[in-house]
Amino acid sequence: MPIDPSKYPKNWQEISRRIRYIRAENKCEECGAVNYQPHPVTGNKVVLTVAHLNHDTTDNREENLKALCQFCHLKHDRIDNKKRKKFGKDYSGLKNQLTINFDNL
Repeated sequence: MPIDPSKYPKNWQEISRRIRYIRAENKCEECGAVNYQPHPVTGNKVVLTVAHLNHDTTDNREENLKALCQFCHLKHDRIDNKKRKKFGKDYSGLKNQLTINFDNL
């Protein structure tokens, strides 16, 4: 799925390349599939992407980014995609809305 460039920093291409090619050494950091080679499970050509582990495209800390093949990226996004389908694409506003103060109970 194409990304919306307005949700990423201006230097996203640089960040993405550094994660995919330098840190991950051109391999999926989850399953080890090699970029541009046939995937060991699906047989499709691997194209590495960079996933935001917490699904927040403004959080570009190294520890929140991971180079993933399409197969692993889809698995990573599965739960988030289900929430988006149920609550709408901007469901993130629903997070942490319920607050219970147990001190007064």
